[in-house]
Amino acid sequence: MLWLTAALSFARLLSVELWLSFLYASYNGAMVVALTEIMPEEVRTAGFSLAYSLATALFGGFTPVICESLIKATGNQATPGLWMSTAAALGLIATLLIRRRGPELAPGLGAVE
Repeated sequence: MLWLTAALSFARLLSVELWLSFLYASYNGAMVVALTEIMPEEVRTAGFSLAYSLATALFGGFTPVICESLIKATGNQATPGLWMSTAAALGLIATLLIRRRGPELAPGLGAVE
């Protein structure tokens, strides 16, 4: 974000957007499978859609307001990177907690057979 805001240009914006899209695509395919597999089969569709929709609405919906507030509070246009880093750290913690569950609680995740 600092690199992007240091000299705003279309080429830099496109580069950052492509890099973030690559990062998103690299984990999103596995994420959908992992999240659906931790749900019991009886409620898999409803549970996954509710959890995913709520997370997207809360974090995606409030992100512009939070980022704008961070920029106004600090005067630095790169501070939304802190918000993205915080969200990434929370996602990593959640992923590690899911993988630590036993095979009986999270079938298919972290089980060595």
